[in-house]
Amino acid sequence: MITCGIDIGKGKHAVAVIDESGRQLVRTRFYDNTKAGAEKMLAELLRHAEPSQIHVGMESTGNYWRAYYDFLTDRGCVVDVINPIVTSASSAGDIRGRKTDKRDAEAIAEVVLRGKYVRRRDEGLQERKLRALTRQRGFIVEERTAAKLHLASQVAEAFAEFESLFEDPYGTLALAVLSKYPTARHLARARKSSLAKIVRANTRGRDVDAEARRLIGAARDSISLACEITDALARCIISSIRTIMDLDERVKDVEEAIKGFDPPDLASKLMSINGSGKIMPMVVAAEFGDISRFRTNPKDGSEAGMHKRLLAYAGCEPRIRESGKWKGHKFISKRGSRQLRTALYLIANNIRQWDPYFKAVYKRKIEAGKHHSVAVFYVVVKLIEVLCALYKSGRNYAVIQP
Repeated sequence: MITCGIDIGKGKHAVAVIDESGRQLVRTRFYDNTKAGAEKMLAELLRHAEPSQIHVGMESTGNYWRAYYDFLTDRGCVVDVINPIVTSASSAGDIRGRKTDKRDAEAIAEVVLRGKYVRRRDEGLQERKLRALTRQRGFIVEERTAAKLHLASQVAEAFAEFESLFEDPYGTLALAVLSKYPTARHLARARKSSLAKIVRANTRGRDVDAEARRLIGAARDSISLACEITDALARCIISSIRTIMDLDERVKDVEEAIKGFDPPDLASKLMSINGSGKIMPMVVAAEFGDISRFRTNPKDGSEAGMHKRLLAYAGCEPRIRESGKWKGHKFISKRGSRQLRTALYLIANNIRQWDPYFKAVYKRKIEAGKHHSVAVFYVVVKLIEVLCALYKSGRNYAVIQP
């Protein structure tokens, strides 16, 4: 058996090869991230062992590792994907502080040889598809958030009082008004009947004439009437609105594709909690995957602390900084998937408004003086604890009385 460590890069991978005693068999070198590069590397490995006797380790760096992973497993090699945190701890042992791609490849080979890591499980095709869609949705939502912030800065100059006029300054009605009257000067000159039609088409149960008069009156009293670049801002605002509307459609399109999947068991359990929605549970399920891998502690095989392992995987466990008498503030570690943390936060923020048990958890932390975001993360902790209990019992959620 020989051990191969691959430090993954975008265009080239550093490859180190050692035998069972840890002796280097070939000089560590780079291979292109192409079929020709992979075949050249495999030919070198086959000079020393059969495919089944080749144990390869690589870090899960972005998605660049997948091509070599699929290529080597298809050829019969044993391939493990390792958490970069594990290998970085090994490479940090160099007392001279050296940090190179070749040294990282050698550190990966040493970690694989020692076997002190949790082997990455094989993913199903449906799981990979679902994760690809949920991450694409997250990417588009981030783009939309950035577009809304950009629009807010433009509107602040073109119509300073605009945000105070609407419950949701970037909701359907507000965007419809801005699309037609993008600045205070444009709205101040609007006809009441024309504006009333827009209000009627985008609201329910309002006195549309009174609402139109209110908006026009606010525009005529706006400090932004003196703005000297109104025409340029109007074009910018309309362009930003079109961008937001396009992103809205793209989010809807991806969400429809996500809804086309049968919910994984974890998503079904989350959906059984009032207020969790339909999309965020799918995101959580796609990011966690099969949570059975978190059931036992890899160090001692015990089942205690499953919720802590899930929290650590999501980057929601507390990060403690202490030295001597100094004790730093506790923050969450924020390691792992940002999409997963965001989805858990959004679910927790919703269910604490609808479910009595989670509402009580949130209320207790707020009364203790915690900030809203901190209190919501306490709800995340309780949510993960409940999820573990549901997983072990095989049941869906039933309301827990506080």
